[in-house]
Amino acid sequence: MPQIEETFFTRLGCMDGRIQQAIRLFGQKKFHAEYPDTLTGPGEVGVLAGDPSDGILFELKQALSVSLVNHKSKGIVVHGHQECAGNPVDDKTHKEQIKKSVEIIHKLIHGKVPVVGAFVKRSGDVESKWIAEEIFEMNATDPVGQL
Repeated sequence: MPQIEETFFTRLGCMDGRIQQAIRLFGQKKFHAEYPDTLTGPGEVGVLAGDPSDGILFELKQALSVSLVNHKSKGIVVHGHQECAGNPVDDKTHKEQIKKSVEIIHKLIHGKVPVVGAFVKRSGDVESKWIAEEIFEMNATDPVGQL
């Protein structure tokens, strides 16, 4: 169990290492939490938006439960990014998939915490730098109870 002063948020999205720092910084600022619980896979929002199997949703709900119940996660960031090898779609489609994934996750957790969609893109200033932009948010609707 986390120590009293340890705070968490949850990030769910692509495994691409180039974007992890941008999502960590985004989540820390958004939720005023230090540590991210990280649930990743290749092109994760493409999988979620593409009618995932009951098995995938069950495993995801179990992982989210650990983060929300045991780590008291303050919120969830669902993310995708430009140049995704696991979900090679245009930016507009990717953002639509993120929005749909946020809705799926919010329903899956029964609205216990806010769920935010973020899209990570290359910074215009420095090509090797990535920045996260918020594109959609669903607020908590029931802050107590079981998942």
